[in-house]
Amino acid sequence: MKIPVFRGVVMGGTVGLTASLLLGIDPLRSLILGVLCGILGVATKVAMDNKKEQQK
Repeated sequence: MKIPVFRGVVMGGTVGLTASLLLGIDPLRSLILGVLCGILGVATKVAMDNKKEQQK
C-alpha cells in the first residue's frame, strides 16, 4: 500500500470519528464516510501532481 493512501485513510478516519463525537453522528457511519473522503482527497492530490508533471 502506498503511503499517501494510508495517510488519507488514517486522516479521514480520524476526522470522521471526531465528527461523530462532536456532532453526535453514528460512529460507524462517520468512520466510513471519513475514510471514503480521505481516499478521494488522496486521489485528487495524486491526479493534480500527475497533471503538473505532464505539463512540465
